[in-house]
Amino acid sequence: MRIIPNLFATLPVLLAALPAFATVTQPNGTVMPVDSANGEIQLYTLFQQRGEALDFQADGNTQPSVFSPLCDFKATFLMHESASNLGVGWYNVDPNATMPPTAADIHVIVPAGTPVGTVIQGADIKADPAYMGGLIGFAILGAGFQIHYSEQKWNPVCTACNPPASWITAVVYPSKVTPNAFYLAFEDGNVGPTPNSFNNDGDYNDYVYFFEGLTCLGGGTPCDTAQPGICATGITQCSASGVSCVPTVVPQSEACNGLDDDCNGTTDEGDLCPVGLVCDKGLCVEKCGTGEFVCAPDLACSAAGFCVEPACKDITCPVGEVCSNGECKAPCSGVVCPHGQVCRVGACVDPCAGVVCEASKVCDGGACVPKCSCSPCGNGLACDPAPETCVEPSCVGVVCPAGEHCAAGACVGNCEGAVCPTGQVCMAGACVEDMSSAMSSSSSGILVGSGGAGGEGGGGGASGGMGGLGGTGGAGGTNGNAGESGSCGCRTVGAGETGVGALAACLALMGAMRRRRRM
Repeated sequence: MRIIPNLFATLPVLLAALPAFATVTQPNGTVMPVDSANGEIQLYTLFQQRGEALDFQADGNTQPSVFSPLCDFKATFLMHESASNLGVGWYNVDPNATMPPTAADIHVIVPAGTPVGTVIQGADIKADPAYMGGLIGFAILGAGFQIHYSEQKWNPVCTACNPPASWITAVVYPSKVTPNAFYLAFEDGNVGPTPNSFNNDGDYNDYVYFFEGLTCLGGGTPCDTAQPGICATGITQCSASGVSCVPTVVPQSEACNGLDDDCNGTTDEGDLCPVGLVCDKGLCVEKCGTGEFVCAPDLACSAAGFCVEPACKDITCPVGEVCSNGECKAPCSGVVCPHGQVCRVGACVDPCAGVVCEASKVCDGGACVPKCSCSPCGNGLACDPAPETCVEPSCVGVVCPAGEHCAAGACVGNCEGAVCPTGQVCMAGACVEDMSSAMSSSSSGILVGSGGAGGEGGGGGASGGMGGLGGTGGAGGTNGNAGESGSCGCRTVGAGETGVGALAACLALMGAMRRRRRM
C-alpha cells in the first residue's frame, strides 16, 4: 500500500497556490462552458431548477479540484446528456505523484448505467479501507473512453497549443445553497494533442454530479471574518476563487452579556437592564448609591452608577473604553486570558460556553467545526479520538485534570502566563475576583443574568446570562442553552453545566457583595 505523505504540512503553500477567480479557458483559448444549441438540457436550467444562483460561465472554475471527505458524504447523479455509459469514482491524492491515477486506483461510487436521480448514501469514503486519510479527487471512466479527472493536470495535454497545457474536462461549482457541497460537471469525449482535438461540445452537461459532505483544502476551520462583534466568528468555506471566511452567526438584538450582539462595533450599549440596574462586564448589577448597597471605602460611585477608582469618578470614557488609574483604555488592554478563554469587555470567558453543535461537529474558538474523525487535521496536528479534536501529536490520549491542558505531551495549568483583568486573579484555570482587593468588582449590586441569544444551530452563538441572587438567566440560542435561574446560591450558564471557573467567579462575587453590604 502506498503511504500518502502529510498533505497538510504544506497547507499555507497550497492555499496560496489556489488561483484567483478566472473564466475557464481551454489551452486553445476557447472559453468554457458554452451554451450549446443542441437541444439538450443545459447547466443553467439545472441550476435554476435547484434554486442555485449560479452563473454557468462566471461561477465555473477548475478549483477546488481535490477535497476532504466528511462523515456525511453523499453523491447524487443529477444529469446525463450523453449517449455514453460511464461511471464516476474517487481516488487518493498523492501530492508527490508524477503520473495520473490508473483505473485500478479509482474506486467507483456511481457505477456505469446508474439512472439519473440515484443517490449514493452508503458510500462512506472514510470507512472504505482504500481511503488513505488525505484528500481525494474524482474521475469518470468507462470502456473505450479516456479517464477524465477533476484535477486538470492529469487530463491529456494539448501539446500543439501555445503554451501546451492539459485540457479541461471537468468544471467545479461550489453550491451556494448547501454547505460543503459541489457540482462536478464533466465532458466525456476523448481529447487529443492539437488545438482542434477537443472532441466535445463544451457545455459540460454529459455527466453532472452533486457531492455533499466534502470540503476543500483549508475549508472547515475557524477563522476571523474581520467583522465586529459576534459576527467575527467564522468558518472557512470553499468558493470558486479559493477559500473564504464566512460568519457562523448573524447580528442579533443587543443584550447585557459582554458581546457585541448587533455587530456594530460596540458592546452592551443601550438600556439593557431592568430599572435600577446597570450593565457591567456582561452582567446586570444594582447601581451604587441606591438601596442598601454602597461602594467599598476605597471606591467611588460614578454618575452612571458604577463603583470605580476615585481617579475615575468624574471621567467619561468613549464608547468601548473603560477608565483605569484615571485614564481611558480598551477594556482588554494588557489582559492575557487563561488557556482556552478570550477577553470580552474586560472579562475572560470561554468562547464555546453555551454553543451547541450538531453531532458531527465540535466547538473550536466559538465556531462549530467538523470533528477530526470527519475531516483530517492540518498544520501537523493529530486527531485525539476522545474529544475528536486536533491536538499536538504528543497530546493524543493525554487527559488533564480540570484547570489544566496538554502542551508538548504534559499537563500544564491554564493559568500559566495569564494576566487577569484588574481586580482578578487566576485560580483553577479561570480569572476570578480577588477577595483581597477592594477593587475586585466595579459595581456593588445584585447580579441578574441577562445573557443574549446564541447563534442558530449553536454556530458560535453566546450562552444565556448567569443567574444571580434571585436573578434569571438569559435565553440561549436556537439549539443552544438557556441561562439558569438564580437562587440563594450560585448558578451558572447552560442546562445544568457548572464550570469550575464560573462557579468560583460567582462565589467570589457573592463574597464581594457581602463585604460591601451596609451593616
